[in-house]
Amino acid sequence: MITLQHDFKTIQIALYLIDVDDQKHTTHRYLLPRLMAASTDHYPTRQQMNQALEDLYGAYFKVRTERMGNLSVMSFVLTLVDPKIVKDPHLFQQALSLFDDVLHGHRSFSQDVFDDEIRMLIEHWRTLKDNKRGYASYRFQSTFFEGDLYGYPISGDLKHIKAVKKEDVYSYYQTTFQQQARYVVINGHTDGLDLGLIERMIGPSTSMTHPLITTFRSWKPKEPIIEYTDMQQAIVKIGYILPIYRCDALYDACVILDTVIGGYPESRLFKIIREERGLCYDISSNYDYYKGVLTISSGIDLDQVDQALIDIQHLIKHVIEDGITDDELLHAKAYYMHQVKSSLDQQSVLTRRAFVRDMLHYVESVEEKLIKIEAITKEDVHRAAKLLTCDTIYVLRGQKT
Repeated sequence: MITLQHDFKTIQIALYLIDVDDQKHTTHRYLLPRLMAASTDHYPTRQQMNQALEDLYGAYFKVRTERMGNLSVMSFVLTLVDPKIVKDPHLFQQALSLFDDVLHGHRSFSQDVFDDEIRMLIEHWRTLKDNKRGYASYRFQSTFFEGDLYGYPISGDLKHIKAVKKEDVYSYYQTTFQQQARYVVINGHTDGLDLGLIERMIGPSTSMTHPLITTFRSWKPKEPIIEYTDMQQAIVKIGYILPIYRCDALYDACVILDTVIGGYPESRLFKIIREERGLCYDISSNYDYYKGVLTISSGIDLDQVDQALIDIQHLIKHVIEDGITDDELLHAKAYYMHQVKSSLDQQSVLTRRAFVRDMLHYVESVEEKLIKIEAITKEDVHRAAKLLTCDTIYVLRGQKT
């Protein structure tokens, strides 16, 4: 168990369950945390579960399923007020009892809750084309990550969602749930609390035995993909291969590179493409260090699409060839360091970070991290930039001409 001693007014108890990502069980893993946290045998409806949380001074659960490289991670995070603030000596044990119930108190899953979750997923897929940005992201992901599970929806596709049965998810819960790697984190002012209760009620932590695989694939450039729909603008997504990963020496330089390209309001894409040339409504970049890719997303006026694509690619070409300036490095490092420092005030960020650091055996302190960022040079960033290769361009636009 990972214990973080912080003076927040709330205490977080988090459980992370990890297994190798598998398309066969994608929909099961997406649904499972939602079904478990929505109702239990003791609280068989959403309303009763919500009331149980309200009775714990407004405690709340957040559940999530996400991908990290080749791994699928289900998380259950319970946040409750520090018992010392409300002067309730029984609150901690009561909260853990509810957590235990969410994890283990299921002789079955509620059919009503299951039907609601399936209905919402089916509605999401049936109306996806009406959500232009959501549809563009889906089409880009499935193309850019073709052949990789990152290209497959985290909830499963419509075919698998329609086919899944409540009994299938419950069977997965019975046969697989308890066998996964488990990381438990408690974060808050824990003095005076019986932390042994966590292991007795939630269960012990167990380390991951499957390796985290972060490699993606080599560069496979494609012809630009252009699709048409009924709208008055265009949505552009550009995917670059950037084969530098979380544990690589140039990782922090890649974060700086992403920041300079499109990661904050002082970035080149924002200042040049949007502000100076007025070619788009919005534009940003994002570096995914689990897959070694950098993606650019933009909403563009229909009359400006061709010029915007030319200018965006030219801007990236200039970064690859010439690197960044002293001022860009200085401002990007200041922004990056501010992000690191400000995260220390966010309890949920610290909780998740503790899990990731433990899973990856990452021991660098915040002070060491800041020193490392300060030491990044223009040459480091330029070495990273030289590895950028444009792979996939996707455009969703209106008015076929």
